[in-house]
Amino acid sequence: MRPQLIEPGEEIPVRLTTRQRDLILEHTFIEPELEKRLRIAVTEGASIVVGLTLDDLDDLLGHVAAEANHSKDASFRRHLDTLYDRLRGVEEGYTDDPSTVRFAAIPRGPRYTPKQGQYLAFIHYYTKIHRQAPSEADLQRYFEVSPPAVHRMLVALEERGFIERSPRRPRSIRLLLDRAELPELE
Repeated sequence: MRPQLIEPGEEIPVRLTTRQRDLILEHTFIEPELEKRLRIAVTEGASIVVGLTLDDLDDLLGHVAAEANHSKDASFRRHLDTLYDRLRGVEEGYTDDPSTVRFAAIPRGPRYTPKQGQYLAFIHYYTKIHRQAPSEADLQRYFEVSPPAVHRMLVALEERGFIERSPRRPRSIRLLLDRAELPELE
């Protein structure tokens, strides 16, 4: 199934059970604005519906994955993995990148979300200035996000083939895109 094309920044209605929302609120370190939106989400029957952008979903996936990876309780980890799979399925059902949808009338654009583009641009400029790749802590400070959000973003960038990293080697991020393919750093 092809993903549905949406505008960048457009919100997707995401349905969660009360238990899934509580797992997120009680066990992950999401940003306060996203936490507030989850707390005041509309209830429809047994579901809670919250509007999330693709960037929101990407951040949320990172937090859920980080908590699952650090959990010592196998049952709790399974619940988080199920939630992750559910959210990942929602995310994969949408795109704000016209190049991934096969319409002849839509021009080809970048293959990454605006937020991913900013991470890629930062990696490029940081490496150029400092002659070494940024650490996850450098990215965390610049983007003012949590460590799990940075880690999830790097995993996503690596999965999509934009960067490569060496396991257990600090500052090993290497861009796999040309400068011309990157946006300007905002």
